[in-house]
Amino acid sequence: MLARRSLLAWLLVAAMALWVHKRDRVWRALEVFEWDAGGYYTYLPSAFLYHDIGRADSLERLGDKFGPPKARGIGIMTLPNGRVISKYPLGVALGELPFFAGAHAFAKLVPRFPADGFSRPYQQAMLLAGLAYGLLGLWIVRKLLLRFFDDSITAWVVVGIGLGTNYFNYITNDAAMSHAALFMWQAAMLYSTVRWYETFRWRWAVGVGGFLGLATLCRFTEVLYVLVPLLWGITSWATLRQRPALLLSHWRPLGLAGAVGAAVLSLQLLFWHTASGHWVVDSYGGEYFDFRHPHILYGLFSYRKGWLLYTPLAGLMLLGLAAAWRRLPAVVVPALVLLSVLLYVTFSWEAWWYGGGFSARPLVSLYPLLALPFAALLATARRWAGTGRAALHSAVVLCIVLNLWQTWQYATGHLLYDKNTRALYFGKFFESPYPF
Repeated sequence: MLARRSLLAWLLVAAMALWVHKRDRVWRALEVFEWDAGGYYTYLPSAFLYHDIGRADSLERLGDKFGPPKARGIGIMTLPNGRVISKYPLGVALGELPFFAGAHAFAKLVPRFPADGFSRPYQQAMLLAGLAYGLLGLWIVRKLLLRFFDDSITAWVVVGIGLGTNYFNYITNDAAMSHAALFMWQAAMLYSTVRWYETFRWRWAVGVGGFLGLATLCRFTEVLYVLVPLLWGITSWATLRQRPALLLSHWRPLGLAGAVGAAVLSLQLLFWHTASGHWVVDSYGGEYFDFRHPHILYGLFSYRKGWLLYTPLAGLMLLGLAAAWRRLPAVVVPALVLLSVLLYVTFSWEAWWYGGGFSARPLVSLYPLLALPFAALLATARRWAGTGRAALHSAVVLCIVLNLWQTWQYATGHLLYDKNTRALYFGKFFESPYPF
C-alpha cells in the first residue's frame, strides 16, 4: 500500500522549499556565487566556457563589470606556475554539470541574459541543483526509513528533518553550497550499506564505494563516513570479532567498491596534475586543523554557531540512540563512533565556525544516519503515557517552528550569519524581518 503520510510529508517539504525559491527577491549581480558557492562552481565556466581549467579566477575578473568586486571569498589560489585554481574539491561542480548545461542552453536562447557562466540563469540553476539533490536525498531517507518503521513514524522524521533542521536552509537560501549534495550522497551511501548487509550483492557494494567517493570529492573529511559501512550491524563483542572475517569473505565486491571510490577521487588528482604538474596540491594554504585544541563545546552550544542551540532537533536525534539500541541496534555503534570522530575532527578546524552559514553546516551530512535513531525514539514514544508522547510530538513541532523562524531571520539578515553573541541573539530574536 502506498505510504501516503510520509509521501505527503515529503511533498510538504518540497512545496515549502519551492515557495522559498520562488518568493520575490531582488537579484544582485553575482550574489549566488559569492563566497564558497562560487569556489565550488568555478570549475564549470573555467573548463567549458573559458576553456582553461587553470583560470578559476574567471568569476573574479568578470566581477569587475559590476562595479565593486562581487566575487569575494570564493577561495581561489595562484599556483607557482601562474595558473589559478579553486581551493575547493570539484565534486560539487560535477553534480552541478547537468544544471549548468541547461542554464547555458537557456542563456544562449534568451539574448537578455549573457551566456557568460555567471548571469541569472546560471545562478538560478545552481540553486535548483541544490534543491533537487536535497529533495532526492530526503526521498532516499524516506525509502530507508520505511524498511524499518511504519508510514506514520517515517512521516514525522521526514518533516522533522526537512523543516526542523538547517537542512532546510541548505536546500533553499544556501542551496548552491555543498551540503544538499552531501546529504544526498550520504543518504545513498547509507541505503547501499543497509542493502549490502541484507543481500551481499555486488551492486550495493559498488554503491557504497561510489557514493562515498562522490561525497569525499565534495568535501574531503566526508571520507570519515567509511566508518558506517565498516561498523554497520555490530551489536556485541562477538559481532565485532567476527567483522574482519565477514569482510574478508566478501573481499571481491568490497575491493571493487574501493576501486570505484578511488576512481571517483582520482578526478581530483587528475585535475591537480593537469593544472599544476603535481598530483597533490595543498589548496587550503594557511588553513589547518588544530587537533590539540578542538572547540567541541563551542561547536555544539555557542551563540556563534552552536549546532544544538540553532538546531535543537539534533538533540532529539541524539537522544534517539538510546531507543535505537532496542529498536534498531545496527545503527548505534556506527553512529556513536562516527559522532565521536566527526565532532572532534570538524571542530578542530582552526575556523571551527566555518564562516558564514546557519547553524553547524558541516554536520548536515549526519542527518540521514541520525534519521534512524530519531525514528526509533518516536516509535518508542508510542509506549509512553499520552502526556509523554504528546510532549515529544510538541517538542518536534516547536523545533520546526523555531527552525523556520530562524531560517527566515537568517535569510533576511536579522540573524547574523557569523559572530553572533548571546546579547545579539536575544536582542533580535523577536524581530520580524517584515512588518505585519
